[in-house]
Amino acid sequence: MREEYLHFLWRMKRLNFNKLQLVNGSKLPVIVKDVGWYNLDAGPDFFNGTAIIDGIQWSGNIEIHIKSSDWYAHKHHLDRTYDNVILHVVYEHDREVMVNGKPIPTIELKNLINKRHLQYYSSLVDSSNYIPCHKEVMQHHLALLQQIDISFINRIERKGLALFEGFEEQIISKNELFYVAVLKAVGGRANRLPMQQLSKYLSYKIIEKEKWEATRLDALLFGVAGFLKEECDDHYFKELHGIWKFLKNKYQLVEMNPKAWKFNGIRPYSFPTLLLVQLSAFFQQIEIGRIQFHDSDFIIEKINRLHSKKIHPYWRTHFLFGRETKERNLHFSKLFQNNLLINGVIPFLVALKHLKNDYIFADVAVELAEKLSPERNKVMNYWKAIGFQPKNVLESQGLLELNNEFCNFKKCLSCKVGSTILENEKINSENSILF
Repeated sequence: MREEYLHFLWRMKRLNFNKLQLVNGSKLPVIVKDVGWYNLDAGPDFFNGTAIIDGIQWSGNIEIHIKSSDWYAHKHHLDRTYDNVILHVVYEHDREVMVNGKPIPTIELKNLINKRHLQYYSSLVDSSNYIPCHKEVMQHHLALLQQIDISFINRIERKGLALFEGFEEQIISKNELFYVAVLKAVGGRANRLPMQQLSKYLSYKIIEKEKWEATRLDALLFGVAGFLKEECDDHYFKELHGIWKFLKNKYQLVEMNPKAWKFNGIRPYSFPTLLLVQLSAFFQQIEIGRIQFHDSDFIIEKINRLHSKKIHPYWRTHFLFGRETKERNLHFSKLFQNNLLINGVIPFLVALKHLKNDYIFADVAVELAEKLSPERNKVMNYWKAIGFQPKNVLESQGLLELNNEFCNFKKCLSCKVGSTILENEKINSENSILF
């Protein structure tokens, strides 16, 4: 038995409310007029419920537990917030609970829960499948689309607010916010943290002052990242090293530990060194103040028109300093551009909504996600296998959030799909769920 299942039965009224009575009082029926408002934060499980107990109408909070003794196990007896609980709803009453010297009215659900419905719920949450409801989910397409929309909004809102981390005690500008968003995005899963650290060690104001010359910007990025600490005989490296010594002293900059960057298990085209030269070329071509962030088509065109002319030709034959490779054409990788748009620009627009207190930017974020092609990854492959093909980034990002925050933790009852499946499960039985 899980407590969240009891919450579901109570808030969805999936019990025979005509048979509710106290287990520790008179045998008169308990008439629940309002189950209360479901509370997902600290405090009682349901606020402002209303029930008639022994002919007297009570209004207050309702607490739900698997066992009544959980009241003490959860330390509620030490929290005055629970003093106004009017009704204790438990699966099993194993101990009297006293509040202000009197036993709290308690309802036991053990004999009121339909066993087949409980087994059906257990089969979902105990499933070893990547998507617990994989057999039924496509029968509830509307609920799935609703949950995807909710999950997408939750995901970009969380990512947008995360961009403000570390700026609590200072005013952050739009340019700085965009700079942090870009670096965090292009780092990907492996190098997100060192990129975030780089954005703190090297401010965008310095980038703006030095981006007039490509080599100076390369030297800044590689120098602060810690890649110019080692010795190398390449002419390009020596040029960067000389410029870096000057700029380091000029701006009193600190070097990162180069070991912070991850190379193992990463394809060469996604090496941090390649990401940094693309960032350098990106900031040489982009004037943040001239980007029309209220226009999703303008943003997409701006990113897609990035060219590689600003990338130093050294990187045609190198992935790392001092290690020559076969010559190749230089270009902004599609992964780099996708990360910019999906993991950079979209969260930035949400952050900009908060910064400017203007919801137009949230609308643009949604428009942008609807116009971009969905990602290809393992999670999308699972959904394709059961019959759902995401048509854009809004849906693919929503599915990622759905899997990461709901499916992986078996939070089926907090999901539109899971709750719809269980709500519509027609199991008729005496002393059971009402339909």
